Amino acid sequence: MAKKAAIVTLLLITLGAGGISAQERADGELPARVATHHAIGLGDRRLEYDAIAETLPLTDAKGTTNATVFTIAYLTAAPGRERPVSFVFNGGPGAASVFLHLGALGPQVMETPANGTVPGPPVRLVDNPATWLGFTDLVFVDPVGTGFSRGKGKEENPDKPFWDMRADITSLGTVIRLWLTRHERWASPIFLVGESYGGFRAATLAQALPRDVGVTVNGLVLLSPALDLSALHQDERDLLAAAFFLPSFAATAAIYAPRLDRDRAGVERFALSDYLVGLAGLKGEPPPGDPFITKVADIAGLSEDIVRRHRGRIPRHVFAHEIRRTAGEVVSLYDSTVIRPARPDERDDDAADPVLQPAVAAYGAAFNAYAADALGYRTDLAYRVLSTEISRQWNWQGDRRGDGLGLAMSSLETALLQHPATKVLIANGRYDLVTPYLSSRWLVDQLGVPPGLRAGIRLRVYEGGHMMYMRPDSRRLLARDAADLYGAPNAAAPSQ
Repeated sequence: MAKKAAIVTLLLITLGAGGISAQERADGELPARVATHHAIGLGDRRLEYDAIAETLPLTDAKGTTNATVFTIAYLTAAPGRERPVSFVFNGGPGAASVFLHLGALGPQVMETPANGTVPGPPVRLVDNPATWLGFTDLVFVDPVGTGFSRGKGKEENPDKPFWDMRADITSLGTVIRLWLTRHERWASPIFLVGESYGGFRAATLAQALPRDVGVTVNGLVLLSPALDLSALHQDERDLLAAAFFLPSFAATAAIYAPRLDRDRAGVERFALSDYLVGLAGLKGEPPPGDPFITKVADIAGLSEDIVRRHRGRIPRHVFAHEIRRTAGEVVSLYDSTVIRPARPDERDDDAADPVLQPAVAAYGAAFNAYAADALGYRTDLAYRVLSTEISRQWNWQGDRRGDGLGLAMSSLETALLQHPATKVLIANGRYDLVTPYLSSRWLVDQLGVPPGLRAGIRLRVYEGGHMMYMRPDSRRLLARDAADLYGAPNAAAPSQ
């Protein structure tokens, strides 16, 4: 289970919000509901919307509240109108929804440079011309233990009962049901948007919601999704896991050595064919000059000695330390075009990832300022951006099914067969060394659905990494493709 937790295991940074206001309860409870009105310019039109920050109660079998879940909704439609509503989750498990909220979809985003690096403090929020609010209402959900969402009870850790694959899906389904009821939006088309483990959540909910809540999902947008947890582990027996990373290694190598004019399609074909055969045929440590090792080293941009030492299966953390070793730099697993200086002795190099940890701090600071200043939501409770405690203690049991597919892919397959009109967009970053883009493509190919259904699944690869939307150009392209997926007659795609 430790390996699964490491897929997208990150770092907890908690940042307190602003001072106490009249809207904060004297007993320390969160404000139940705070609504504000706003407007944003989208192209040549002005879009007015309400922002509603609220908590929703979860109850146990006896009707006792055992958790409150924090949501932020952006609404432009009156109750009962048939405008799409999108429920948005991040991953981890242990991440709040702030990354997609203030990074990609919301009406305001953290300003980032063209190359998607994390800006230095103080961060700045700006209007988002690529906000999805132009074609869908948005509901950002923080699962229990993240953001302001908390378990309640006498247990030492009342959050922990929700740190379970099945309990997580059940609680999120309840949140969706409660939100639709409170806001009278049962007639609206429902979309699910999830990043990383949030993609796992969204795919699984596509089957669970019709069965458990009575909600049929119209569409899914899965960003850098962790759709099959076993596919992301690199060990001696799982050759496919190694193959999925090879094209991302090659794309990274081409960035740092432009002379390496990569044939992307050729590398992808090699990764899923001759590379697998070559790995399976190795016996012990390959000898110096082995032609298979030479080819893999050339594709990955690494020395033959490194590739031979790892028998052709290049661990991503090894790649991150080796690809820029001669320059004294380490690349990020979350966007391998972003670097930091390396320590002289690699064994002592336990410094933070150059994207992830700075992003957690930046988004945390941005959210705390935004919640207080723009939304008028003030509390002394810490907003948990990302928690390693959750990923360490997560119960992963129940992922596999008898059909060979993991829970997410099996759920997606069932949802597509039961509701063939379900729309799906899967987006990856080319330089993501956490959830490589080739894994998404291969997993879609394994779905037991008619060819026409499979062909309707839209696969996109953008410039950038795990959070490809941190590059403004990729954020715009993602919004354009999402608007096309939603397909509403009055949908306003982001300005070009």
